[in-house]
Amino acid sequence: MSKKDTILYILVLALLSLLIWQWLSKAELVKSISELQKDNKDLMLLSGVGQLRSAHNHADVKVYVNGKAIDFSQSRYQLAARFIHFEEGIGDLIHIHAIGLTIGHLFKSLGMDFDNDCIFFEKAGYCGDGNKKLRFYVNGKESNEFDNYVIKDLDKILVSYGTESEAEIQKQLNSITNLAAKYSADRYS
Repeated sequence: MSKKDTILYILVLALLSLLIWQWLSKAELVKSISELQKDNKDLMLLSGVGQLRSAHNHADVKVYVNGKAIDFSQSRYQLAARFIHFEEGIGDLIHIHAIGLTIGHLFKSLGMDFDNDCIFFEKAGYCGDGNKKLRFYVNGKESNEFDNYVIKDLDKILVSYGTESEAEIQKQLNSITNLAAKYSADRYS
């Protein structure tokens, strides 16, 4: 066998080895992706949240802390998560792209937290103490579901922390936009 033939055989053997290695690596990758998809499906099932694009709903929202509205139109709050978010520089309209999402999911996606006693944002916690109180309203009615409330299309949501009187709460409720009706209607036109 000539030196040329030996080099050719070595090259062919090296190429075959590379092909086999690539094929085995791809099979392992496919197996890993399949496992991740199964894990994702199980987590979604357990959480009650549907797949991305299983919904396309909109809800109006206002959040007040000590009488001041949080400005969700700021870029840091826009498109923070694919499943639920604010977008287009609008901070009063929640876009929901999966069934089963709660107001708690929205807050977590923004690096905030919210429960039946406290709201946490900008590294500070605002908890009910003495005359300051956390209140949660859905469609004008006070609710005790807080972070567990599953957002529905066209909801009007108010989160308010402070010492507001009933008249001040009514002003906050009146400040909630009606953008959800327009955005949801645009889907069908």
